[in-house]
Amino acid sequence: MTDLPHSADAVVVGGGILGAATARALARTGMKPLLLEARAFGGAVTGASLAAIGTHMHGIEEYPLLRHAGQLWSDLAEATGNPFEYNRQGKLCYILHPEDRAVGADWVAREQALGAEVALLTPEEAREREPLMTGPLIGATWAPDTATVNPFLGLRTVLRLAREAGATAVANTPVTALRIDGGRIAGVETSCGAVSAPHVVLTGGPWTARLAAMAGIVLPIRPRQAQCLASMRQPPGTIRRVISACERAGGVDSGYTQIQQAASGQVLFNTVTAPFDPPEGAQDHIHEVPPGFVLESIETLLMLFPSLAAQPLLRSWVRFEGVTPDSRFLAGSLPLPGLHVAAGDNGSGYCRALMLADHLVAAVTGAGGLPEDLAALAARFYAPMRFAQRDAA
Repeated sequence: MTDLPHSADAVVVGGGILGAATARALARTGMKPLLLEARAFGGAVTGASLAAIGTHMHGIEEYPLLRHAGQLWSDLAEATGNPFEYNRQGKLCYILHPEDRAVGADWVAREQALGAEVALLTPEEAREREPLMTGPLIGATWAPDTATVNPFLGLRTVLRLAREAGATAVANTPVTALRIDGGRIAGVETSCGAVSAPHVVLTGGPWTARLAAMAGIVLPIRPRQAQCLASMRQPPGTIRRVISACERAGGVDSGYTQIQQAASGQVLFNTVTAPFDPPEGAQDHIHEVPPGFVLESIETLLMLFPSLAAQPLLRSWVRFEGVTPDSRFLAGSLPLPGLHVAAGDNGSGYCRALMLADHLVAAVTGAGGLPEDLAALAARFYAPMRFAQRDAA
C-alpha cells in the first residue's frame, strides 16, 4: 500500500479515467500531484464504461475538441504499443423510422462541413459494414473515426504513466473535507489524515457535487442511471462496429443506446434510462438491474441482430454517471482560488479524458494545456460556473 504523503503540489480527487489522466498531465509539467480514490481505481463509472472514442453525434460546437480528444487516444496507443486494446472500428447509427432519416442526413451534412468523413448509408450499405445487422433498418449514419478501448486496461495504462511521471496514487482513501485557509484552498482531509496542497482538482463523477459542497459551492451535477449487459463470448467479428441509435426527430436518442463487441468476445449493450431524479445517495450503492431493461435490451438486440437469438447472457449491471443540465462538462477553475473541477460527462468522459486533463493543466498552472484555439473553446464551452451566471442574470 502507498503511504499517504503529508503534502503535494496538487491533489486530484477521484480515481477514474479523468482523475488518472489529470494526475498524469500535471505530473508531466514537473508537478508532484497526489491522486486519491475513495475505493478502487476505476471501480465506479470508468470500470462500467463502454469507452467509445469518437466525434459523431456528440455536438457540432464541441467537434474540434472531440476530434483532438480522439487523436490523443490514437497517439497514446501508438506511443505505448497499445496495451489497452484501442480499436478504430467505426460507428453505425441505425435509423428505424422514415422521419428520422432527415435527422441523420442533417448531422452528416453539418459534420461533413467540418471535415468529418461521415456518410448517410442505405440499409444495404450499412449491412456491408455490419453483415449480421439484418433487422428492419431504413438507413444508418457511418463514422469511421470511432474507436473503443478496454476501460480497465486504459485506466491502468494512464495510471502507470502518471506514476512514472511523478504522481502518487492512493486508493481506499475518501476525502472527508476540503481545507481552506486565507480564502483559498489549502489541501484536503481524508480518512487517513490531512494533505496540504495549493490546488485541489475534483474529478469525482456523480460524487463531485458533494465534494464541491464542502467548500460551499453548488454544482448542478446529478447522478443518472445507466444500465449495461454482456453476453457470453462470441466468435471474433460477430459485431464489427460500434452500434448506436441515430438521433430521433423530436427527441435525442443518440448515445443512449450502444452495442459493441469487446476484444474478449462479449457482446456489450448499454443504455441510459429516461431522465429522473434518483434517490439521494443512489450512486453510493450497488443496485439490481431492472428486469424491464434486460427484456428491452434483448428485444433491441434481436431486432437488429436476429442471428444472436440463441446466445446466452452472462451478466448485467447498473452504474451512475454525473450529468449537468446541458449534458456538458464543468471543467476549469471554481470561485475558490486553488479549487478546480472536471465532471458532468453525460456518460462520455472516457472519450474526453486526455483532452480535459490538458485543459485542467492550464487552469492549475496558468500555462500549457490545449492548443490556443481549442483552449479558448474549452474555456467557454466547459465554463464550470456557467449555470450560476445564468441564474444571476
